[in-house]
Amino acid sequence: MGSALLVDGLNWMAAFDAWPVLLAETNALAGLLGNLWLALQVALGLGFVIFVHELGLFLAAKTFGVRCDKFYVGFDVPISLGPIRLPRTLGKFQWGETEYGIGIIPLGGYVKMLGQDDDPRNAEIEAEKVRQGGSEETPLDPRSYPAKPVWQRMIIISAGVVMNLIFAVILAGVAYWFGVPYNPTVAGATLGGGPAWVAGVQNGDQVVKFGDMRNEDPHLRYSDFAVGVVMQGFDDKTKPLPMTVVREDQTVELVAQPSAKYSPDEDMLRIGLITPTIPKIAEPAYSPYSYLAGIKPDLKPGDEIVAVNGESLPVDPRFDTVLGSELTSRLQANFQHPVSLTLKRPEASDGGSSTQLTVELPPVPVKTLGLGFAIGPITAIQKDSPASQANLQVGDVIESINGEPVENALRLPAQVGELAGQSIRLTVKRTVNAAEPSSAQSIDVTLRGPDRAAFDMISDIAGELTLGGLGIAYSARPLVTSVANEQVSDPQALQVGDELLQVQWVPTPEEKKELGTFFSPQAFAEHVIDRQFTIASLYDMLQSLPAGSPVKVWVKRDGKTLDALVRVEPATDWFWHQRGIKMSPLMQLHQTDSVAAALQLGLWETSQRFGDVLTFLRMLVTGKIGAKGVGGPIEIARAAGSEASYGVARLLIFLTLLSANLAILNFLPIPALDGGHMMFLLAEAIRGKPVNEALQVRLTMLGVLGLLSLMAFVIVKDIMRLVS
Repeated sequence: MGSALLVDGLNWMAAFDAWPVLLAETNALAGLLGNLWLALQVALGLGFVIFVHELGLFLAAKTFGVRCDKFYVGFDVPISLGPIRLPRTLGKFQWGETEYGIGIIPLGGYVKMLGQDDDPRNAEIEAEKVRQGGSEETPLDPRSYPAKPVWQRMIIISAGVVMNLIFAVILAGVAYWFGVPYNPTVAGATLGGGPAWVAGVQNGDQVVKFGDMRNEDPHLRYSDFAVGVVMQGFDDKTKPLPMTVVREDQTVELVAQPSAKYSPDEDMLRIGLITPTIPKIAEPAYSPYSYLAGIKPDLKPGDEIVAVNGESLPVDPRFDTVLGSELTSRLQANFQHPVSLTLKRPEASDGGSSTQLTVELPPVPVKTLGLGFAIGPITAIQKDSPASQANLQVGDVIESINGEPVENALRLPAQVGELAGQSIRLTVKRTVNAAEPSSAQSIDVTLRGPDRAAFDMISDIAGELTLGGLGIAYSARPLVTSVANEQVSDPQALQVGDELLQVQWVPTPEEKKELGTFFSPQAFAEHVIDRQFTIASLYDMLQSLPAGSPVKVWVKRDGKTLDALVRVEPATDWFWHQRGIKMSPLMQLHQTDSVAAALQLGLWETSQRFGDVLTFLRMLVTGKIGAKGVGGPIEIARAAGSEASYGVARLLIFLTLLSANLAILNFLPIPALDGGHMMFLLAEAIRGKPVNEALQVRLTMLGVLGLLSLMAFVIVKDIMRLVS
């Protein structure tokens, strides 16, 4: 083949042209193999937790001489699809008197002991088997489960739970021995106007204690913090959230009031804290439809940004790395000017060496619909901010800045950014008596502008605009104040004074098919302007759309609803505060160097997860958490896969939670579960004789039906969650 390629130039060119296809296929194959390996890890992990539980039952039963007929991970029930009968097992073998196997339904496992069966339909059959194995002196087969003393049966029933808890400690200990990667609870940013922003959380603050925690935890994981905030909200929606944060070398006490406004269904409370990053370019380096995609700067995944305009980015000694917020603040300070980035690029041939290079980035124009919007009232004042010190109040409406009327609420943050380092005079309209609109008065307030331009993140849900560095959050009204006719298909379709009701991005079917690989289906949906999809949220969304995109808008004028088509276009004298660079997450490694310390951390992790499960069940039973908070096997597998993507150690930590979950759920006092059997045994110990067999059968039947109904419910919810 080599000779043919050298002789035939056409063949050589054809082979050369095929290389990108071959490389793409190789990458796809590598991705597929990676996903398969991830799925295998998850399957083995989940199977191991079930195996450990059943192993506890099996070993305890064998210790007391109980005959075990089956040991299964998964259930080997018959399944038929019309004339097709599926196999009951994925594999099985007989060793001694016990059949070991893997059932076709991966929803649990079981140990079949002589005389004990959770299926009420088999109760009479089991009773007969036990009686046939007995003698005149012993009415029960001595190797049957019912023939054993109550205290032995109690040990057997509880052995699975005990085994789960023991292995939970071991799994977590092994994870900490190898090192658990995690996102520390550091403020990468705060959502403007959100609870964390109002409380005065600053970029780089590290939360080490919150809520009802007793001690500070320097290794507090962001995921645990986020779940803790949500769980506190379920328990008490009005309860404030105290936080202890480390700011550089100081410890600061803050209090935030969680809000449900960032939840689409307004059922989960959050505080608007964004995960931290580091200035290392991620994959992809920037959106293929962004402004940077048009100029194609020499940025590659893995590049490390070490300086901006010659100023080195400082290393945070807490994490021995540069925080992404340091890069963000310098880019924002130069939002309307070009910047020079100094990069370190790893050498492909040698992982230990790197090349240093400089990349110039121009300012990024703001994308607009060519519409200006009226300013709304101030919605929040940041704690200890210039606005707070100047006694500005929620409800005030900013009328002018340095004597110039506010014509477009969207442009005001950039105007304030341009005045960095200067005194800023705001004229606000304040209503003294809400019952008397005529009581409104104009008040002049002079504030010291920020030393350099700063901007806060706009939430895609319930977004608010802020004046960075001043501590003011405000809303924009959907009232049109200006129209750029060149962006409107019909210049008469939109007028000043129109009220914007709804918008929809409407690319052609061909464009939508191409864009669908990058944008979610929700991006193409109709967006009604309301308290969740605000004008600020629309403003933020426009920045991600390709320039020239057609957007259909509906407006209200004189009681009538009209529609028009407008184009998304970049402004010529107005710049966005983000450059569009995608940075990597900040990851830390929680690792111990001794077996004793690892087991101690394993015990701590298990107790934490055990407490989490108990808290969840308490709130579920009391109705504080609805059915939305319940997940089934699909959701468990999805969560396990997500954790496994961070490495085996994170999967082991998840299995610790799952082990605690399995231990508690199995010991609930529900017939057909271990806890139900324990209740029968306690009653037998107290009464001196077993609970009536017929009553046990009826209660067990109810328990089985309840569990099957619950299983069907959570599986349907899992499927609906996947579809949505």
